[in-house]
Amino acid sequence: MQVSGVEAAIRELEQDVKRVQEAISVLKKIQAQRTNNKGLGSRRGGRRLSAQARRRISEAAKKRWAALRAVKKETGKATRG
Repeated sequence: MQVSGVEAAIRELEQDVKRVQEAISVLKKIQAQRTNNKGLGSRRGGRRLSAQARRRISEAAKKRWAALRAVKKETGKATRG
């Protein structure tokens, strides 16, 4: 029995559909893995400083800059630390 052109086209398209479905399956697995691993490598968001912690950090930075300005004023030149 000979296969007509239409039947051959149907078979070819069915094979193409299988390949596309397999590709979609693989891509969904990759997407799921990325979703499960999200956040392991990055620290964006999530952690917040309290107002008190921000204030302490600000005060410490101001003290460091004041000390640097004092040294700079005494020596008359810029220093890198």
